[in-house]
Amino acid sequence: MKKIVEIKNLRKTFCKGDICVANSLNLDLIEGEIFTILGTSGSGKTTFLRMLAGLEKPDSGEISIDQEKVFSNNINLEPNKRKVAIVFQNYALLPHINVASNILFGSNASKEKLEVILEKTKLKGHEKKYPHELSGGQQQRVALARAIINKPKILLLDEPLSNIDTELRNILRTELKEMIREFNITALFITHDKEDAFFLSDRIAIMHGGDILQVGTAKELYNNPKTLYCASFLGKITKIDENSYIRPENIKISENGQIEGIVKENIFYGNFNEITIFANGQNLIVNSSDENLKVGDIVKLSFEDRIMKF
Repeated sequence: MKKIVEIKNLRKTFCKGDICVANSLNLDLIEGEIFTILGTSGSGKTTFLRMLAGLEKPDSGEISIDQEKVFSNNINLEPNKRKVAIVFQNYALLPHINVASNILFGSNASKEKLEVILEKTKLKGHEKKYPHELSGGQQQRVALARAIINKPKILLLDEPLSNIDTELRNILRTELKEMIREFNITALFITHDKEDAFFLSDRIAIMHGGDILQVGTAKELYNNPKTLYCASFLGKITKIDENSYIRPENIKISENGQIEGIVKENIFYGNFNEITIFANGQNLIVNSSDENLKVGDIVKLSFEDRIMKF
């Protein structure tokens, strides 16, 4: 597998008030994959993206793109020489020019190439429209078409699905994934949203406090988190004892259960019920399909072999 991006000991220190945050990062991206940096606001993910794009200068370290060094102690290539393209959160479309002109903006691509891009991004027939005349999905496709028309080695996506209502978000991320796959692009996706990361990504890096805590597939990260922070960030966990935790779906209500508890609450969430059970001196959260349990009922619980220790 070819490494399209190689990052070694990348560091950036910046100060906000009395707080200084330092990033020291090592990461490889494989050609053709969709890789996501997942983290909360202030975790350092946008700074990471800007350093990769050449919009922010690191303090030290190395960045190579397609086996060419674009940053080191004595190299700092300009953004337009890095073979990268960016799709911003607001798409950054120019409102006073039409779709075709937006796609070609800053590009020397031929009309023939434009026709191919319009066809593949389902924008054929919309090329003379202006951004305000397009749907959210069409605006996203214009931004992607503009980004990929010059065949970048890596496509950077800076939270393009943020601040969008749930129904439209589901549609847009499906279209986004389909188009990235259609063009066989290596993509780096930045987000704070776990669902977007799980849906889109081949691999995910969890970022916190300027550090990459863990890298893996969604399944690997969810089932085998290395830290308590990673475990709780990716989904609900319930504490069993001092250093043992389990996810609610891995606790079963069973007549042959190991411990006894009393039902404190039963909340219906549609496809499952979230049941709070007081057992072992603490409240345990259980996901169950049992809608009939009442507050005060006595139940027995068993744990599957997915106890996490930190």
